[in-house]
Amino acid sequence: MRNPQTVGSPAPSDISQRYGAARRGLSPRAQRGLIVGALLLAFATAVWFTVSLNIGRLEYQDVGYTIVSDSRAEVDFEVTKDFEDTAQCMLHALDDSYAIVGARIVTIGPHEGSSEAQRSRYYSAELRTEYRAVTGIVDSCWLVD
Repeated sequence: MRNPQTVGSPAPSDISQRYGAARRGLSPRAQRGLIVGALLLAFATAVWFTVSLNIGRLEYQDVGYTIVSDSRAEVDFEVTKDFEDTAQCMLHALDDSYAIVGARIVTIGPHEGSSEAQRSRYYSAELRTEYRAVTGIVDSCWLVD
């Protein structure tokens, strides 16, 4: 019977002479350093995304409404935007079946301020209605170029 190692496969010393010595893995200290570096990079990336996504963000919310008469409603709302941005908001007056009975687009221009808290401002706008409204809302807001 033949020995399979001697007939077809080269000896381990022949392989190391032909291809070089086998590579060693990273030391445990180097592995820990790579893991810590990867974690720091992931944390820095998360912070960068959080900050960059919050800059230039436009937010809006309803604050209140007043039904002035059968043909008028007033909507109070808050808009948070960068100081130099111009935004437009679509306001709706709704009846008791949630049908739109009045609509208006309001343009909100740049304003003065220097702190993060001053990015938010309160606004009030009057809408003419076709029928008596029961509520007023801010449907949407967008930035204007």
